[in-house]
Amino acid sequence: MATIEIENAKVVRIIEGYGFEVVESRLVKGEEYKSYYTVWNKDVKVQVGDVVTVQGIYSAKIDTYTGKDNVPRNKVSVSVNNAEVMTSGEDLPF
Repeated sequence: MATIEIENAKVVRIIEGYGFEVVESRLVKGEEYKSYYTVWNKDVKVQVGDVVTVQGIYSAKIDTYTGKDNVPRNKVSVSVNNAEVMTSGEDLPF
């Protein structure tokens, strides 16, 4: 199993009773790219807008959905399982 650490990720959505979603922004050749991760840890109390560091087990799956233009699309959903969550700059998990 692969592990992942995401630093300075911003909480963008709460999934009540299950976890939350974070976004990681980075610049590549002058362009900003965003990666979204679902963090599965129901015991962590965060709010939208919090900046956190997340460590856990990496998993990915391909999801199929129909876009607003009624065209089938695929996307990769990335998750962090058994996550430890720390506020930015702290060494202690929530």
